Amino acid sequence: MARKTKEEAEKTRQALLASAFKVFNEKGYAKTTLQDIAEDAGVTRGAVYWHFKNKTDLFEKLFDFAFMPVRDLLFSQFDKDISPQEMLSNLMEVWISHAGIDQNFRDAFTIMFNKTEWSEELMPFKLKFRNEEYKLIKKVEELIAQGMEDGTFRENLKPEVAAATYYSTLLGIAQYTIFFPEEVDIAQESKSLIEMFMYSCLKEK
Repeated sequence: MARKTKEEAEKTRQALLASAFKVFNEKGYAKTTLQDIAEDAGVTRGAVYWHFKNKTDLFEKLFDFAFMPVRDLLFSQFDKDISPQEMLSNLMEVWISHAGIDQNFRDAFTIMFNKTEWSEELMPFKLKFRNEEYKLIKKVEELIAQGMEDGTFRENLKPEVAAATYYSTLLGIAQYTIFFPEEVDIAQESKSLIEMFMYSCLKEK
């Protein structure tokens, strides 16, 4: 009986997350209430508080659910014994594949960058997210520097500028496919997108 209760509780939690994706996407963070999410999920507001402390906690757990698997996959690439060029290509490929076809990732990205006003109550989450993103940027910066040292990348690159361009390219690709999904299938064109960035860094032969 306890197992069934645990399974039912997880089913309710998943339903709440699915409804949160939907309602935050439709109404934005500021205009969404926990009652809205509870009604969409077909549960009581008390059920929401059983799983989440408040709206900001639900908001944060939503992004953990959507982004953490992708982040873990990105950072797992750094354990591979491959060249900086291959590493940067792999990271971009992982990002593009999720930005193109992972609906949870796409919905979370839309909510964060297009549907959220960064009020004071969300600042702790924003800082946490910023710190995680900064770790990735610094890793990319290190890869650029390594590629310059081994002669793969141009000597006149500035690692911090190249890393900023790389990160901005990732965000821009995700935003593009959300705004203009009918224009370019980024999952199909991932190789071309990756080659275009890498070409800007490679040393002429």
